[in-house]
Amino acid sequence: MTNRTGFLGRTLAAAGTAAALVLATAAPANAAAAAPTTVEQDVAQLYQYVVDLYNGLPADALRGVDRLIDSPIPHFGPQRRAAQGPIPGCTEGSLLTYADKLAAQLTPLENQAFNALSGLSQLYVQGVASDKTTQVFGTDGQYTPRATDTIERLRGFWDIESWNIQLVAWKGTDLGSQAKMAQTFSLGLAPAKVKAAAALATKVLYEVPALQGGRHPLLTLNAFSAPADSLGGKRVALGDGLLDTVNVLGFDDVSVESVIGHEYGHQVDFAHENYPRNESSEMGPDAYGGYFVAHAKGYAWNARTQQEVTYLDASIGDCYHSHGTPDQRKAAGAWGEKQATSQANPNRILPTATMIEKFQKEYPKLMPPADQPAVAAVAAARG
Repeated sequence: MTNRTGFLGRTLAAAGTAAALVLATAAPANAAAAAPTTVEQDVAQLYQYVVDLYNGLPADALRGVDRLIDSPIPHFGPQRRAAQGPIPGCTEGSLLTYADKLAAQLTPLENQAFNALSGLSQLYVQGVASDKTTQVFGTDGQYTPRATDTIERLRGFWDIESWNIQLVAWKGTDLGSQAKMAQTFSLGLAPAKVKAAAALATKVLYEVPALQGGRHPLLTLNAFSAPADSLGGKRVALGDGLLDTVNVLGFDDVSVESVIGHEYGHQVDFAHENYPRNESSEMGPDAYGGYFVAHAKGYAWNARTQQEVTYLDASIGDCYHSHGTPDQRKAAGAWGEKQATSQANPNRILPTATMIEKFQKEYPKLMPPADQPAVAAVAAARG
C-alpha cells in the first residue's frame, strides 16, 4: 500500500513515515541514553497508531481537502507544498504569526502529541462527525447561532446543490470520547488495535497538560472544506481554535461569517470541478466570500465591515506561493466585495460559473505585487 502520510511544516517535508517518526521523536543528544518516561512512551505509541491509521485509509479518502492555513504543527494527510519561496519582502499574516508563536512554546514531546491528536481530530470531523447530531460552535458554544445562520444563508445564496453540504464543528474536546476515537481509528487501523488506540488517545489528551484537555487552540486552529468524493462527503469544518484565535486578533465581529463564507466558496469550486493548482484555489473562495458578505441578499455589510473582512483575509496570507500573500488575499476579498456593491441590480446574484470565470480573469492582475519586492531588491543590488 502506498504511504500517504505527509508531514510538512512550512519549510520541512519528510520523505516517508519512518523518517518522519524519527524526526518527531528525536531527543537532545545529552538525553539519548535516558529511558523514556511513561508519557513519552504513550505519545510515541499514539503517534504510531495515527501513522498506521492514515496509511490504512482508502487512496482517495483525503482527496481535495485543503486546510485554511498551513499550521505550524506538522499534520498527517495531504499538505500543500510550496512551489517556491519564501517570497522576498513578504511578511506573513497576523494569524499565522500568532500560530507560530503558540507552536514555538511547545516542547518536542508536546509537539509530537499535538501532531498526533490534531491529525486524529481532523480525521474525526472529516470522516465520522455528522450534522445529524447537534453541532456546537466555539469552545463554549458562543458561535452556534451565527454559524447556523451563515450556512443557511449560503445554501440559499449560491446556485449549487447545497442540501448535502454539512457544517460540522471541529472540537478538540471530542478527543476525550473513547467512542468517537474508536470510530475514527476504525476508518483505517487494524480492528484488533482500535480499542487500545482509542483508549490511548484519551489518555494522552489528559496526561499532557499543554493539551488543556482538548481546548488548546492549536489542536483545532483551522477550517477546511471537503468535496463529495472524499472521506465523509461534502462538508465544511470550523475549528474552535481558529475562532478563538481570530477573536484574540480582533476579528470576532466577522469571523464566523467570513470563514464559513470562504470554506463554502470551496464548495462552489468543487461543484464546477474547479481545482486550481495555484494561489487562486484559496484566493477564489476569498472573492466568493467577499461577494456574499457584501451582497444585498447575503449580509449586506457596510464598507467598514467589508474592510474588516479583507483584513481577516490578509491575516491568513503566507509567503510561500501557497495560499496567497496577505496583500493578495486582501485584494481578492476586496474584489469580490466590489462585484456585489457595483452591480446595477443589487439583488442579482451572479451564477457560480460566472463568478468563477470572472475571478479567473482577474486573478493574474492580483499576482504581480508579490514579486515587486524581489524586483526592487534586484534593482537596488544592481545600483
